[in-house]
Amino acid sequence: MHENVSEVARFREQQALQEQAALLGLTGFAITARHDFIEARAQRGAEHILRLIAEGKEAEALTLVNEPQWGLEAEEQREPVKESSRQEEP
Repeated sequence: MHENVSEVARFREQQALQEQAALLGLTGFAITARHDFIEARAQRGAEHILRLIAEGKEAEALTLVNEPQWGLEAEEQREPVKESSRQEEP
């Protein structure tokens, strides 16, 4: 932006950028997950909780049940990331 632009011009440009950002936030591309991925993740969480109950760790299982993500975010951070088949670069 040029240095000798008026304060009103700067304000109008800033307002236009904010309106554009708001519009993109409401209607732009969104990160989504496929239903089967969501279902598989929920299944892993349920299996983990059932395993804890089978091991007699009811208090720990109850704690995970009451967490929003069933403690899956901590479990996923501990698991090594499996590399998918990547295309070789030339």
